[in-house]
Amino acid sequence: MGVKEQIKTNVQRNLNQQYIKRLLGIIVTKPVLYAYGRTARSISYKYLNSFSIKSIQEAYSGKKPVGFGSIFLPYEFFHSIGASPFLPEVMAGFTASLGLADQTLKKAASSWYSQDLCTFHRSASGAVEMDIFPRPSFIISSNLACDAAQKSFYHYSRVYGIEKQCYLLDVPYENNHEAVDYLSGQLRETAENIIKGTGLKMDMDKFSETIRLSNEFRKWALKVNILRRKLLDYPSYYNGLNFILPFHGLAGTKEAVILYKQMYIELSSLLESQQRQSPDRKSYPRRLLWMHLKPYYNNDIFEIIEQSDCRVVFEEINNVYWPELDPGKPFESMARKVLSHPLSGKISNRIKALKQMISDYDIDGAVLFSHWGCRHSNAGARIIKDSLGKIGIPVLVLDGDCVDRSNSSAGQIKTRLQGYMEILNSK
Repeated sequence: MGVKEQIKTNVQRNLNQQYIKRLLGIIVTKPVLYAYGRTARSISYKYLNSFSIKSIQEAYSGKKPVGFGSIFLPYEFFHSIGASPFLPEVMAGFTASLGLADQTLKKAASSWYSQDLCTFHRSASGAVEMDIFPRPSFIISSNLACDAAQKSFYHYSRVYGIEKQCYLLDVPYENNHEAVDYLSGQLRETAENIIKGTGLKMDMDKFSETIRLSNEFRKWALKVNILRRKLLDYPSYYNGLNFILPFHGLAGTKEAVILYKQMYIELSSLLESQQRQSPDRKSYPRRLLWMHLKPYYNNDIFEIIEQSDCRVVFEEINNVYWPELDPGKPFESMARKVLSHPLSGKISNRIKALKQMISDYDIDGAVLFSHWGCRHSNAGARIIKDSLGKIGIPVLVLDGDCVDRSNSSAGQIKTRLQGYMEILNSK
């Protein structure tokens, strides 16, 4: 049994916070990380695993105050004040990949969480009820793209008895000067309240350094994305949907810079190899855009895509949508970052961004994974399908669940994927 399988088995048998804390303390030691990293098929994936594990271990270590945050927050703020960010939604994906979702979802059901709640939040809620997440000192969510986060995160604050350290960022519908002022004011006030409540400090020099690192990460992420426009194929192990934690939670850290710089080096080498072969575009797989997320338990979706001579060449979640941040105006910059997200405001913002990705990456078709309980994304599925269809891009709306295996039909997904690939390849 490999290192990863041993870890999964041990956690499944000992699902409690003390064991997880002890196990993470062992995993982050150099010998174990080295052994774990040897199973990675590239240096960037080695970095992805080690940086993610270290981030989670830091939250469990008790060395720093922990802040729970929803996925689309500007995490530069967390790193600037010396707090450990912990993303319950992302951790729900980790629990699914470790085979723990059955237990967390069962606990959520027994605690009367609604069955129509997004399973990222339902699984995270079960984990909170089981007390297997680190205890937060503060909690922040926003109303951007998700109506479940603001509700479930407030409930977490009640479970942990920190209602006065629970904050909701009200993201305006429009993106203009008034909206920037309104949101930056909320960010500033939230920062002041968190500092008063936790004893943390706001070091403006550190804040400026965090913004600088965030801009450096953004630079390399953009370089990776621009390079990916030219790639005609990918290694079978590469999946951009695995980089959600560093893309969001590690923004503003040197680890994110190291990871994306290494990814650029690897994909540049791959591109050079492809260009030496003078490939014919028509002889390479059909190019797919992936919208929303993917199932994080074991599945064969991407194997089916590859076997059908198609490849996912870009993912909506990896779009660098925000402008460069200004170290002299950190709160205004973070507000602009949040307001720039294509999921903020009108659905036409998302469609405009998708059309730009289709043009940039020479897309042949698009798949929207319609995750159970995600009202925001699912509500726009038909509009997106019709809008992209008008520019000649066939869209497959694939019903499934990113966390709960029992809520997805593997046979139906396979049949629909294969049918879609046949149509795509016949064009």
